[in-house]
Parts: sequence; C-alpha cells; structure tokens
Amino acid sequence: MYKYLFGVLLLGIVVLVHEFGHFIVARLCGVRVEVFSIGFGHPIFKKKHGDTEYRISLVPLGGYVKMLGESTSEESEVAENEIQYSFSAKKWWQKVLIVCAGPVFNLIFAFIVLIFVAFFMFEAPSSVLEFVSPDGAAYAAGISDGDRIVEMNGEPVAVWDDIPSVLAPVSDTAGCGEVSVKVEKALTKEVKTYTVHPKTGSYTDMFGDEKRRCELGVVRFPRGPKIFLLGDFPGLENGDVVLSVDGEKISRYYELAERIRKPFGKMVVLRGGNEVSVNFPQDMPEKLEIAYGGLLVKSVENGSYSEKVGVKEGDFIMELNDSVITAPFQFYSVIGKLKEGDSVKLTFVRGGVRQNIEFTVSFDESENEMTGLRDKRLNWGAYFDYDSEIPEIYARRNNLLTFPVRYAAKEMSDIVVSTFKGLAYMISGKLSSKGLGGPIMIFDISKRAADAGIRYFLAIMAMISINLGLINLFPIPVLDGGYVVIYTLEGVIGRTIPAKIKEKALMAGLFLLCGLMVFAVFNDFMRYIPKIFNHG
Repeated sequence: MYKYLFGVLLLGIVVLVHEFGHFIVARLCGVRVEVFSIGFGHPIFKKKHGDTEYRISLVPLGGYVKMLGESTSEESEVAENEIQYSFSAKKWWQKVLIVCAGPVFNLIFAFIVLIFVAFFMFEAPSSVLEFVSPDGAAYAAGISDGDRIVEMNGEPVAVWDDIPSVLAPVSDTAGCGEVSVKVEKALTKEVKTYTVHPKTGSYTDMFGDEKRRCELGVVRFPRGPKIFLLGDFPGLENGDVVLSVDGEKISRYYELAERIRKPFGKMVVLRGGNEVSVNFPQDMPEKLEIAYGGLLVKSVENGSYSEKVGVKEGDFIMELNDSVITAPFQFYSVIGKLKEGDSVKLTFVRGGVRQNIEFTVSFDESENEMTGLRDKRLNWGAYFDYDSEIPEIYARRNNLLTFPVRYAAKEMSDIVVSTFKGLAYMISGKLSSKGLGGPIMIFDISKRAADAGIRYFLAIMAMISINLGLINLFPIPVLDGGYVVIYTLEGVIGRTIPAKIKEKALMAGLFLLCGLMVFAVFNDFMRYIPKIFNHG
C-alpha cells in the first residue's frame, strides 16, 4: 500500500512546479502572493516567510497561489496604499503572463525530466539483426542473420533505436523508397553495403488507428541454438540446445545454421537440464535439417481456439498466412491485424510431414478498462516452447550531446499529439469516456511506474506534467486558459469586464470542471472497486 504514496509524491511535484510558475512570475511582476499551498483544504503545515504563507494542505489533489486582489470580489477592496502590489491593478499582459506561467512551467519541467530519462538510454539493445525474415526487404537485399547495422543512409547506427529513426516515413507517392545499409557481417566481420527497398507495413496505435510504416523485416530478439527437426535425425531431439559442434562454441541460432553446413562429428547439447554428448559416424549420409523459423507447440488448452481448429501438442508452426514466424510476438502481431471472419492459413510440421490448416478467425471482445476502447482477443490457447534471450547491449556512440534533447522533443511531441487526439476522440465518441481517469488511476499508474524503475516513474511524471499544463491552457473559465481569454479580451476592448459577468463565467466553468472531476472519480471507482473485492 505504501507504494501508492508515489502517486502523492508525483502529484505533489507536478503541482509544486505548476504553482511555482504562477508564484515566481507574479513576484517578478510585483504582485504580492499571500498564500502558496500544495494541496487543498485544511493546512497540516504552514510557515510564513515575508508576505507569503507557505502551506501543505490535507487534500493532495492540487494546489493554489492566492495573490492580493486576485478574485473578482477583492478587486475593489484592496487598500489604496497596496494597490501597486495587487494582481487586479496590473496590466492585462502581465496578468496573462502570470496565469500562463503555471502551465508553461509544467511543459518546461516535463522537457527537462524527459532529458533525464534519456540518460537511462545511453545503453540499449545493439543493432544486431538476430533474425532476418525470408519475406522481408533486408533478406531480399542479401542481409543475413547476425549482421550488425553500422550505418544507414550515411548516418551512424549503434543501437536498435537508431534504425527506425533513420527510416523515412511512408510517402503517398514514393512509398518507402530505398535505403543504403552498411553492415558488419556476423561471422567474417567483413563490412558490406546493401541497397534495401523497405516494404510498407502497418501497426495499430493506442487509439486503435492503423498506421503505416517502412519495415526492413528484421527482429532484434536473439534466438538461442535450440533445434527443431524437420525430419528424424539419430541422436538428436526437438528442443535440444546445441552448446558446441566439434568443440566450437555455439551461442546463436545463426551460428549453428552456418556451422552444420560443414561435416561434423560431435555435438554437445543441453537436454532436460543435462549436457549430453552426441557422436556421429563420419560416413553418416543423413543431412541435419533444422527449421529456419517456427514455434513448437508445448501444450494446448482444452476447449481453446487452437484445439478447435486442430492444432496439437508437438506441432511445429512455421508460417502464418505465408509469413515466417520465429517468435510468439510475431504470431500474435499477425493475428492482431486480422478482422472478424478473415481466413487464416497455418503451415506446420507434424510427424515430419509439412501440413496446412485453414480456418476463419473469430475474436472475443472486451472493454479496455484504461482506454474504454473495445479490445479484441483470440482465445488461442496453444502455448509455445520459446526461450527469450537478452539482446546484446551497446553504448550509444553517436549524438551523445544532442540525443537527450532530440529524445525529449520527440517524446513531448508524441504526448501532446496523443493528448489532443484522445480528447478529440472522446468528444466525437470514437473513444469511450470511460477511459477518463481520476486521482485513483493516477496513483495506480504511479505505483506501477515506480515498480518498473526510476526511468518509468520519471517518464510518467513528465506525461502527467504535460497533461496538466495542456489541460490548464484550455479556454474554460476557472482554468488558466479561461483567465487568459478574459484578460486578453480586456486588453483588446481597453476596459475591465464587469465583475458580475466574470463571476457567472467562472461559476459555469467551475460547474463544468466539477462535473468532469466527479465523472473521472466515478470511473475510478468502477475501474478499481471490482478489483479490490476480487482480490479480497
């Protein structure tokens, strides 16, 4: 339970930054700040320093800065000798600066935090192509498993994240064009350059929209030297992990595939947790045939979709809709792009015989509790015998000075776009309003981020700071953006808007804001109360 305090800490820091923005700019404009509070309600700590009383209040869901002559009811009550320190007496553009300062400080703070997040990413998975799909663009160009990309279109590449950043976006006219790829060959360490014509692929974003992208057809997840036989081979079994061939150490699948092209007499394999030596006669005529890709079915649930269509334990799935499959995520990625009623062709090996199963896909749908979108799920029920390996980690050697700034700018841009897109989809009805979350959801997300590590906690802090800044800039009375509209309008017409009109606008804005807060808290209860009872 104590980990939920991370939510209080996160909100406290973000609110502190926001209110400090108002506070410091108000002071610079000569406005007296009477109260600086983190939290609402009864103060549990307060200390006065100069003209300002600093508070930590009971309800940690926001904060406020109270300035002299700030509210409409106080504008005419400020003593004459204190008018120069009053907010109401300042020029309209000074008022705009003060109210904008909170959201702007949130955005600046988020940018700085994202720069710190980037420092956790100076080491990342290397640009080694652990698997090159036979139906992909890289394979067609001549690139092989294990090759390491060192340069693309003249730009240095050190880690995996550099690859998509160099690939050009899909063009409506030219498609993906071509890209020059320089690689270091896996076995010979020779450096060669290839011209690759990326294919146009697609993925589904968090809002369920299909996005196009350029793809090389490569995978970064390493494949260990676990073998799956396409035919009987004396002395070897499906699932054996090859440790060495004639004394030569083997650590990757592509090393094994290359080594068995030459004659060999002895293998050391890991079988059932034990090392087993397998000797082969020199005149043995059989050729060892192992699958290039594929997934071995370890078990099949009774009543599952896979059992219904005829998948059995021990089947070795090689292709899905003619695409080579080498890892579970590829399998589910292909499945995820299908629509209700689409046909599926499953190619597999059973008892040494290559076979096909064809069926139409049918999904179960459920509502995503976080986004309110309808998630489709295939109750596949077949589990694969797959051991994920940890990719090699390389240090970034390029753009060490500019990378943090570029990363922060891109992340910030993506969050801003996603925020506005999500709001637009909620207003249009494309995105369910059930995805709107309140403080409980923020605390839960903060706890999960804290569990994942400081990098993720900081990233969530930046995201919430950006959202707080953007939402406060909306032109709704009570929010900072509403005040910007009021004070700008006063500057344009050259006189103060009557207090009664302001009060009515602010009451309308407060009513709307309270309604949204109540709805968000209601969503939180509907989202989390069932979990509490189920857990109990």
